[in-house]
Amino acid sequence: MRKGFLAICLVLVVLLAALAPSCGPTTGTIVVKATVCGVPWQGAVSYTLTPTGGSATNGTAVPTTHSSMLPGTWTCAYVSGGPGGAYFLNNPSAGQSLIAGGTITFTFDFELKQDAAIQWLTWTQDGQVLPTSELETVPCHIIDAHFKQWVKGCDGYNVTMNETSVLMIQMLAGPAPAMVVVVDDWCAVNKTPAPRQKVSQVPSINHQPVIKGANTTLLPGGPPATLDVNTQWQLVKGTNYTKAINWFGISKIVIEPLAHPCVLFELVLPMPGQYTFQLQTSAEVALVGDTDVNPANNSTMSTPLLLTVNVPP
Repeated sequence: MRKGFLAICLVLVVLLAALAPSCGPTTGTIVVKATVCGVPWQGAVSYTLTPTGGSATNGTAVPTTHSSMLPGTWTCAYVSGGPGGAYFLNNPSAGQSLIAGGTITFTFDFELKQDAAIQWLTWTQDGQVLPTSELETVPCHIIDAHFKQWVKGCDGYNVTMNETSVLMIQMLAGPAPAMVVVVDDWCAVNKTPAPRQKVSQVPSINHQPVIKGANTTLLPGGPPATLDVNTQWQLVKGTNYTKAINWFGISKIVIEPLAHPCVLFELVLPMPGQYTFQLQTSAEVALVGDTDVNPANNSTMSTPLLLTVNVPP
């Protein structure tokens, strides 16, 4: 009798174990969220969650928590939506593995749309602002120009910028031809405050890249020459920069090394007398790897400067 009772109890235990539900989880959780400029954002975003070999799940807002998701490898793809005035950077990392009882997170990153701009400020001599558009001077001075520039977007983010600056110089009168000699000092083009990095600097004469020591001649009453410099920079979005270009120093003779440090060119006036020049400078900026939402403010032009140089005997 006792043996029969034990057998019945054993059968009941086996049956109960087979029928009882498992205590462990069988699904996992997927969280989808978004940031703008690295700051959490909530709102309407359409996206698709897709498992390997399974049916996709669509979402319409962030942040959203999807529970009861089957284990496996999942991907998340942006479809549309997001914060106004911003653009979508890239889809979250490729597949993530979800385990039973686990959680994985996909994050959409948005950035504010970029707007690069540059604005003419002033002519200067040796860094001092000129009060008028005419300057009478003597050799041994530096003629430079100042611009204001900035990039709107996510403040503090890095941005790469290509910049082209041009100087049109025409010799109106003088006792002899003048010579423009390439100096190309690295410090001739600079910014305040200091940028993250100055990447490159290439000067040109009449749109042809030149090396240090190259030169061109200006004739009294002759055609203008185009001097320019192409630079690339790593800047910080949201920062207002003053860009200074030391276009040229003024000398009586060519000497080695040239008399003026931190200039792009040297203007050499070989004979005593009065020389007159017409100057005008311009600058243009272009984002590298980003779309500019307002190209209309990417270039600027100075007021003309009438420059008279009196060279003593």
